[in-house]
Amino acid sequence: MNTINNKFSFARLGAVLKCDLVEHRWSNIAAFFILFAAFLASQLSNMNSIIGTGLRHSIQPDQYMPSLAANFVPFFYGVLSLALMCAAADMCGVPLKTKGRGLNYLMMPATNMEKFVARALVNTILLIVLAFAALLLADLVRMLFVPLFEVKEFYGFTLPRILAEFGETFSSAYRTGGEVWGPTVDGTVRVIGFSAYYGAVNVTTMVAAFLFAHSLFILGGCVWRKAAIIKIWITQIVVTSAVVWIFVKFEPYVLPWLGDVLTSLFETEQQAGMTLMGIAIPVLLALTALNWWLGYRLFSRKQVVAPQHHRGGKHLHQLFPSRK
Repeated sequence: MNTINNKFSFARLGAVLKCDLVEHRWSNIAAFFILFAAFLASQLSNMNSIIGTGLRHSIQPDQYMPSLAANFVPFFYGVLSLALMCAAADMCGVPLKTKGRGLNYLMMPATNMEKFVARALVNTILLIVLAFAALLLADLVRMLFVPLFEVKEFYGFTLPRILAEFGETFSSAYRTGGEVWGPTVDGTVRVIGFSAYYGAVNVTTMVAAFLFAHSLFILGGCVWRKAAIIKIWITQIVVTSAVVWIFVKFEPYVLPWLGDVLTSLFETEQQAGMTLMGIAIPVLLALTALNWWLGYRLFSRKQVVAPQHHRGGKHLHQLFPSRK
């Protein structure tokens, strides 16, 4: 198999990306139009709802477009998150429709790392680009329906509000996490200052948690070939239920002891919480790197074409080189 050098080559990566995009062009086009249809349907439904609400509660027409954008933000990011999960679980979706395509992919002069990176780019970066392109098209098509609603205030784009809300989420997390609490006065926590370090820790923890969650779907997509997204969700539900049961079972014994330890080490609960979050960040990043590495090890050329490896689990021995 050592017909090429094992050094990473951007030229070969480009060739693999081109092949991947050509082989999966119809899947990508279908994903684009599914996202477009979902966004357009949501916006038209919101338009009708806002007009009805405005007539009943005397909302000014100049508030229609801001209300439409605000109502659409959670839907957009919810759909995008679901699409990213499904795409991550499809990391092993290489061209296997025919034996010839599978063999062509196997014999492609590129390293396994280059193929894995190409799949990661297609299933993450490309999907995000498709989602924003579908949103832009949905905005344009929605404006064609505005004359039917006879409300000209609906002319406009929701894309700027989507981007602004994304930045506001991190800005709010930074401001809230950076507040320094003082002693409780009359049952209310008093804010006495602001810490840029606390704010940065709060935002970094959010990003690390998202990357870790996404890496779980990457790993699951490399473990299971069929119905991977369903199996990943079931596994997460089972593991989460087990963790919650263990926590509830041992919380009366562990939590008081942990509270005493943290109280003795830190002056306030906020300092203890931020320190724990600071410890969690490298742990989450390390686990994310581990999940990506395990996914890469499972994404092997033998897995691509060998029928005995089509069912999840039977290729786990590929994680480590065999010993002779």
